[in-house]
Amino acid sequence: MRCTHSGRILLWITLALSSPVWGQGGRAGRAAAQQAPTPANAPANAAGRGGRRADPGAGASEFYNYDTNAGSGPAIPDAPPTETHQKITVNGEALAYTARAGYLPLRNATTGQAEAHLFYTSYAKDAVADASPRPLVFFLGGAPGVAAAWQEFGGLGPKRMKWAADGTAGQPPYGWVDNPQTLLNQADLVFVNPVGTAFSRPDQPSRGPSFWNTGADIASLGEFVRTFLNANNRWNAQLFLAGEDFGTARVAGLAAYLTDHQVPVHGVVLLSMTMTADAVAGDEQYITLMPSLILTAWHHRKLAPELTAMSSEQILGQARQFASREYLHALYKGDRMTQEERAKVIADISRLTGLSKAFVVNNNLRITLDRFNAELLRDEHRGLSISDSRVSGFAPPAIPAGRGGGGGFGAAASPPIDFNQYNRAVGFPVAYDAYLRRELNFGGNNNGIFYLSSGGVGAFTSTGNDDASLSAVFARNPSLRLFVGVNYFDLSVPFYAAEFTLAHLNVSPEVRAHNITVSHYEAGQRPYVDNKALARLQADLARFVNETISPARKQSAQAKE
Repeated sequence: MRCTHSGRILLWITLALSSPVWGQGGRAGRAAAQQAPTPANAPANAAGRGGRRADPGAGASEFYNYDTNAGSGPAIPDAPPTETHQKITVNGEALAYTARAGYLPLRNATTGQAEAHLFYTSYAKDAVADASPRPLVFFLGGAPGVAAAWQEFGGLGPKRMKWAADGTAGQPPYGWVDNPQTLLNQADLVFVNPVGTAFSRPDQPSRGPSFWNTGADIASLGEFVRTFLNANNRWNAQLFLAGEDFGTARVAGLAAYLTDHQVPVHGVVLLSMTMTADAVAGDEQYITLMPSLILTAWHHRKLAPELTAMSSEQILGQARQFASREYLHALYKGDRMTQEERAKVIADISRLTGLSKAFVVNNNLRITLDRFNAELLRDEHRGLSISDSRVSGFAPPAIPAGRGGGGGFGAAASPPIDFNQYNRAVGFPVAYDAYLRRELNFGGNNNGIFYLSSGGVGAFTSTGNDDASLSAVFARNPSLRLFVGVNYFDLSVPFYAAEFTLAHLNVSPEVRAHNITVSHYEAGQRPYVDNKALARLQADLARFVNETISPARKQSAQAKE
């Protein structure tokens, strides 16, 4: 599916850049943005929507806590990255490439001392016949404490994890396979890990919190990009930025940062686009979630036969129409609805979501994500995954507190774990660590713990700033092209909320018509781990990259003539 949208994007971004650190930029000092960290085993939402997730969970050993007063560990050496030469087969042809893994230091502009080292991996195609510079895509993780390993090793790098037949990580020993769906044929790839993720670390523990806010996060990544371009002589490459989940907020801010620092960005890729609460606040959050609930109930065959028999496109049409008309009007009118109007909308919500009328009434017509996930399959003692609502797992009923309870799966509780994430993440870092050591020759005892999802780091402060929205980036760079990948079954980022945000992006009619591409996937979060969705995603991204760089290549050829 290909479509264009317009609208204002409100993202977790600020350009409160640090000074004097990382070059010359700066609208606000880093000190003002610092705050005390939250231990890694604090509740997942301790820092709000952008809070660091617990790793490995509440009650974990103190070993996992981040202590800003701790002494320094082994210094990360300023050594060149490891380099290996490898080959895979793509579309029946050999693709030879050079892989690198290592660190780039972020240096204080005044003292020249390294304040952090960012871990990265990169892949460059060998023996390129075209003399034009190869496009370069920088991938960023999300959450905000998730490493870029998911994009690299999950499905877009030249090697990907070997998933079990049921789509889970399976049982050890874990392995990997050549990935014919890699983007390496279209562009060289760099996977970047912000401070506190993967092997990226601050030089001193006390400096950690100064990196964990949106302004410093973006500035550090911006300086990584500039340092990488300089160290690898890639200044003339067509530059793409790709992010997932919170990484989409990073990418939006990073595009603005680089534009402000005279580094042109050609394309931006947003997968599972996140928004701030301002974008879908109040009753809008329920309206934009409703189509996802309807589609999920349809998938699990919890609707009436005439609705269950519909195709996905047909039920999506019903879902969008109901949310944008009857449901929107009902929430807007509130207590001004007549008894007949209220009874009708209650019946329609029940009919389209598979929830009982009593449940709808008890929730005042406003169905939250956690209550829906707990309720839809309650009669089967199963709960839904937030990251992929097609996936469910056993969810025991709540045990009364007087009988040693307090746990379980109560009426207002979400499933205790995200079954989809757990089934895949349980073996993923093990396989990736083995891949780094065996394929990229990167390993040893001095690298510390690899943090796939923010273990051992502090709280992350998310703030908003319209200057860093994509609207502002498009105003500065009207030739920028945007690709948005929307996943129908990712309840953490409802597809209709992403569509709502895009519909309010404040851009010119020309940009809206020609520079924005939106693709939808019948997948959960991280569609690249699904073989069918990955094939579509790769084809869509390859087309997007090729269409974006074509005008630049034509202009370059004309200049040479």
